[in-house]
Amino acid sequence: MNTLSRRAVMALSLATAASVMVACGDDDETPVSPAPVTITQTAAATPQLSTLVTALTAANLTATLNGTGPFTVFAPVNAAFTALPPAVLTSLLETGNRAILTKLLTFHVVPGRFTASQLQNGQILTTVEGTQLPVTVANGVVTVGGARVTTADVAASNGVVHLIDGVMLGSLDIVDNAIIRGFSSLVSAVTAANLVAPLRGGSLTVFAPTNAAFTTIPGGAPTDVAVLTRVLQLHVVPTRALSTDLTNGQVLPTLLTGRSLTVGLIGSNVRLTTPTNFATVVTPNVIAKNGVIHVIDTVLLP
Repeated sequence: MNTLSRRAVMALSLATAASVMVACGDDDETPVSPAPVTITQTAAATPQLSTLVTALTAANLTATLNGTGPFTVFAPVNAAFTALPPAVLTSLLETGNRAILTKLLTFHVVPGRFTASQLQNGQILTTVEGTQLPVTVANGVVTVGGARVTTADVAASNGVVHLIDGVMLGSLDIVDNAIIRGFSSLVSAVTAANLVAPLRGGSLTVFAPTNAAFTTIPGGAPTDVAVLTRVLQLHVVPTRALSTDLTNGQVLPTLLTGRSLTVGLIGSNVRLTTPTNFATVVTPNVIAKNGVIHVIDTVLLP
């Protein structure tokens, strides 16, 4: 073999060795893991949580859930928001109801990191909003505040997200519910009568007239505050009573001293009678933090 041929063979051997070394180096490289993302970023990247992201943005909570944490978020999926009465979601997203929306959303957030395996039956979690959140675990299914966990343990850099199938309204009191459910006439009357604070506490049953009911009061809605207060007190029972707790002929004492309501069960309908008039329950059992609301079709008069 002449000198030129030896040089060509040597060059080819060196090139082949270099190729092998590069190939081996590529095989040995460790894949780069994506950087961990925050709860806010995780929600934004999850199509099922687009309505939640809209709500977090409206409540100015995206920065909070980008923070250090750690947090556990029970995140309602889009279908959970869709299941609410349409007017409720619209009302929650209105600027004037930001405080209620914030209260609602922070009820879905718990300080600390709780994976599904750390949630136990009968456990009580305290939310960022401050209201306690009950946990139920049965047959491997985790339920919080009446909503079922459908996807657990979505990891984030500052906590963990569990997708749930319902919006938990357990932090909203009777007044909050009246506002977001569109009982504007009742809310205006309660405000004028200085009854907002009393209706946010205690354990109450409120028979809530619709807006249309206020338009049919003989002579119009009372403008005298003392008279208006008496009318409204007649609609409030100082104990919590679901529709299943009501019996035919039952007498319910009200906040109006010396006045009560008589319950009548007519087929599947519940009727409430005063000495002056009567009303029929059109929507029962709107659950609130401090009691229950039954929607009625007539303003009861003392």
